[in-house]
Order: sequence, then structure tokens, then C-alpha cells
Amino acid sequence: MSRSKVEVRDRIPAAPGILDRAGVDVSIITDHPVVPIDFLVTQAALAVKEGMEPASALRAITINPATVMGVADRVGSLEKGKDADVVLWNGDPLDIRNRVLRTFVSGDEVYSWDPDTRQATWASRY
Repeated sequence: MSRSKVEVRDRIPAAPGILDRAGVDVSIITDHPVVPIDFLVTQAALAVKEGMEPASALRAITINPATVMGVADRVGSLEKGKDADVVLWNGDPLDIRNRVLRTFVSGDEVYSWDPDTRQATWASRY
């Protein structure tokens, strides 16, 4: 008997790409705390590794889940009038070798990474 949850027991890594190519709006999530939310981008990168288009994988962790949750009018994409939480990367966010350099929540910088000192700085409220 598998220790895995019944809803993921027969999953295959290629499923997100297969569903996306079939026209399904795919959302990728983590199963926090089993798979911490910190690994959300890694989950999207793994979907790309198994055949999902990179743009589809980014939608799967941004606008698609926002749509499912009924909050796409406020979050999930960068558009005028929406809440703007923005992450700046030093390269492709789906390449796990790359790093978040700066993060802004509602216009306030809450995280920065200094590549010279290899130190992170968090805003006091986080």
C-alpha cells in the first residue's frame, strides 16, 4: 500500500503539460507543509522539464490559480488596478539555478538579495 494520498497516487510528472496541451487551464500548487510553498516555482520547473510550455507553467502558478479562487480581478497578473506583488529574478524563474533578487509587496520592497555578500535582507514586517 502506498503512503501517498489517494488523489496523487497515480499521478505522472507529464500530466500538467498533457492537460495544458488539451486546453485545460492548469494550476500548480504545493502541498504545504509536505512540499513547502517555497518550492512552488520548482514544481512549475519540473512541469516544464516534463513537457509543459514555460509560459503555461508560469500561468499555472499565477493567473490560473487566481482565476480558480475567484480573485483574478485583483491578483494573478500585472495589470493596471490590480494588487502588485512583483519578484525580480537574475534570470529565468523556471531555472532553479537562478535567484530572486528583489521582492515587492503592494509597492514596498520586502526582500533583497546582495550577490556580492550573498546575504538576504527582509523588511521588518516579514
